[in-house]
Amino acid sequence: MPDYGPYKRPQDIRFEDIPWGSIKKFIPPLLIIIFVVITGYTAFYTVKANEEAVILRFGRYIETVGPGLHTKVPYGIDRILKAEVKRIYNEEFGFRTEQYGFSSMIDYEYPEAKEEKLMLTGDLNCADVHWVIRYKIKALEEFFFNVRDVRETIRGVSQAVMRALIGDRSIDEVLTIGRTEIEQKAREDIQKILDNYKCGIDIQTVLLKGVDPPEPVKDAFNAVNQAIQIRDKIINDAEGQKNKILPAAEGKKEQVIKEAEGYRIRRVNEATGDIKAFLAIYEEYKKAEDVTRRRLFLETMSKVIPKCERLYIIDKDIKGLLPMFEINEEGVKQ
Repeated sequence: MPDYGPYKRPQDIRFEDIPWGSIKKFIPPLLIIIFVVITGYTAFYTVKANEEAVILRFGRYIETVGPGLHTKVPYGIDRILKAEVKRIYNEEFGFRTEQYGFSSMIDYEYPEAKEEKLMLTGDLNCADVHWVIRYKIKALEEFFFNVRDVRETIRGVSQAVMRALIGDRSIDEVLTIGRTEIEQKAREDIQKILDNYKCGIDIQTVLLKGVDPPEPVKDAFNAVNQAIQIRDKIINDAEGQKNKILPAAEGKKEQVIKEAEGYRIRRVNEATGDIKAFLAIYEEYKKAEDVTRRRLFLETMSKVIPKCERLYIIDKDIKGLLPMFEINEEGVKQ
């Protein structure tokens, strides 16, 4: 074969040519290093600050540990399951929030939306109900081992509870004054059922995002609501007038009653005083009847006589009184 210098083809390496004697001394340290690396990798694990972890030994639950660096039996004997226990999870019903980078979009028309949101109220009306459940994991071992699919369990229980609550109330209650009560009662009922299932879930809030009439009857429903609002406005105006007029009338009535009471008391007191004065005079009169009668006569005459234009003194024994008067005089005619 011609010699091509530095470009000549290298010779094939044969197994017999490997210097096994010099390599054997590196095998034990290499195995030790591999053993230490594998042991360290499988014996230590880290739990993040917002996480907890459960330890399974041959598939059996051992304990729950918190955040930090921990050790376990290596080589797959202990298995670790982690979950974020401080995170708040959301479950949306009747809509979906789609994330597109830094922006989000709410989708009301995904395949299961109509079935989730359409509900029957207690007065046989229909309503589209959209709500959100926010929950946390409170017992990690229950969350992993007691229920096969916790998320689907939460969704199923939530829909059952919400349909029952909406079905017990009228459409007006669901749309207006009953929303806060529905949210509170839904949270309590869902939590109670999940606790019975031992799901390890703590329901934080149940929030009604929207309650609307179905699209085919939305215009008619809005017209009815507008009429109800006008009716309520008229009623409120009438109530306001009533509340304004009635207190004034009540005040006037009380004023008249008090004035009448005062007049009655005054007249009674005056009459009582007059009676007492008359009785006092009568008592004095009885002590000297003749003198008192004469004094009263003289006092009366002293008041009456000065007011008379003419005074006639007639003897009691005179008969035929008429000829004594000047009938033709102007004063007598008057």
